[in-house]
Amino acid sequence: MLLDFSKSVGDPLVEIGRLGVIEFCKKDKFENKEELKRYIEKLFTKYVYKTAKTLNQIFSDNSKFTHNSSKNDLNKRYKNAMEYFENLMSQNYNGYCISCGKKDNLSNVEKMIFPLTTGNKNVNFTSFFYGNLLMCKACVTSLFFSPINMRKVDWGKAFAISNNKEINAFWSEENIEMFKSNIVKDTDILPDSKINIFENFIYNTIEELQEEELFGDVTFYLISNVDRNTKIELVHIYEKQIRFIHKVAPKFFKDELPTKEKDEWNYLIFKYASKERKESGKKVKFEDEIINNKNYKATIKYFNPLINSFIQGKSILGFLKKNKASWNLTKIYLKEIKEMREERLNVIKKVADNLQLFNEDDKTFYKKVVRPIEMTKSQTEFRENLRILMKKFLSKSEEPLFTVDDMVLYILPSGESWNETKDILLIALYEKMNLKEEDIENLNQGDDDE
Repeated sequence: MLLDFSKSVGDPLVEIGRLGVIEFCKKDKFENKEELKRYIEKLFTKYVYKTAKTLNQIFSDNSKFTHNSSKNDLNKRYKNAMEYFENLMSQNYNGYCISCGKKDNLSNVEKMIFPLTTGNKNVNFTSFFYGNLLMCKACVTSLFFSPINMRKVDWGKAFAISNNKEINAFWSEENIEMFKSNIVKDTDILPDSKINIFENFIYNTIEELQEEELFGDVTFYLISNVDRNTKIELVHIYEKQIRFIHKVAPKFFKDELPTKEKDEWNYLIFKYASKERKESGKKVKFEDEIINNKNYKATIKYFNPLINSFIQGKSILGFLKKNKASWNLTKIYLKEIKEMREERLNVIKKVADNLQLFNEDDKTFYKKVVRPIEMTKSQTEFRENLRILMKKFLSKSEEPLFTVDDMVLYILPSGESWNETKDILLIALYEKMNLKEEDIENLNQGDDDE
């Protein structure tokens, strides 16, 4: 009987286990179940004698793997576990595997024997897995390997699956290395991310992937394995998000404090990190952990609204505008993430460049040109402000501020957000000023809308 783990499977937990098999055993095909059994024995030895100490056990207390009769007798529990597995491998039911569709020579399985599953109310394995189901030998085996290809994050266990095989291999290789290292150190056997915020964990993984120049769509899962308050979260990251980070996030943030001039994106990540976090019932101070210890990468442990919005696929244009980001960073974001037409960006940038005609000094330029645009509350008002600026511009220039085609096709095209256009224009205008925040605040004193 050939057991083949070389082909992808649609079920995410089976798939992450399949990849775990390949990395743990360093092969993807087995001639017979006896050959596979040697690796299962090694794996079950780790599960039984070095059970995970946190985030619940790999096998729940009410799992048949750890039922009460063997709970306190590790040798008996190990023997029972191997008997369960050998029984599954010897079954031969007709039908189709629920995970991969393979026909016949199937095992009749129930979720209570698997890791990361408990009673019928737990939906992490599959929402309709309430009774016994038929699965092929490869998919059954894969489920036993799934925990070693996950990492602890906050209240659950996280894993990632990509459409790029190299990303899957990279993810699995790192996890198995951490898993084996923990065994040597005689610590909790499950890999621990040391990050308790799911979005931050995803961002950290994205940074690792882009540094390895690995690109593709990746779906991140976070699951718990308890009956009560079962949780499942998943976030899909697009390849364009990883490529964006590759373009804007240099590696040296790990070693030195970022500056806006040299490392603008990481500077924003650093700036938006909350200044303290809770850990084991106490507050960890940002100054002590990050600054004093020069552990700048640990910023990732702190809640960050910029990271949260980016990972969730929400617009971060507001963050860029508020921090007066450079046109270069803004343009990369709008092209790579928002997939905005370069022609539109060029027209808006040209309008900002043309308005430099009024820039006799920064304070006057801000008060007469920038501030009226900032205060715009509607598309009608925004269009009127542009018309007024056009009229003033024509009094000093033979060329118009923009053409009718520019307005219709690029500045305020049908179906596009006028507010987005406003923010992009403001970012381009801010770059032309050298005013400090306190200068702007002083200029704005007395405004009714402040």
